[in-house]
Amino acid sequence: MNCLEINTQKDWQEYVVNNQRPVVVSFFAEWCAPCQKLNPQLIQEVEKNPEKWQLALVNVNNDELYDVVQQFAMAQVPSVCLFNMGTQTDSMKGYSERKMKSFLEKIRG
Repeated sequence: MNCLEINTQKDWQEYVVNNQRPVVVSFFAEWCAPCQKLNPQLIQEVEKNPEKWQLALVNVNNDELYDVVQQFAMAQVPSVCLFNMGTQTDSMKGYSERKMKSFLEKIRG
C-alpha cells in the first residue's frame, strides 16, 4: 500500500515537506464518522495510481503534530490537503459526497 502514517515532526518533514512525489494528506480523528468514510476512499483512489500519489495519514489527536494540525487542518476534521514538493496546492475541509467527488477528480488529474 502507498500509505504513510505520520506520527512525528520528523515523519512530516520526510514524507511531506521533503517528498519529491505529490502527497495527499488526510487529517483525521478516530472518533470522526466522516473520516472513517473518507480515508478508505482516499486509500482506494491512491492505490489505483501508486506511481502518481502517496497518501499520508495524520491523526489530529497527536500532540507532537499540534503545529502541523493547526496550520493545515485548522481544527476541522476531516481535512485533506494536496502537497507537491512540500507546498500545499489544494485542500478540502469537511466531507460531503459532492466535495469528495470533486477532490477525487483533482487527484486523478
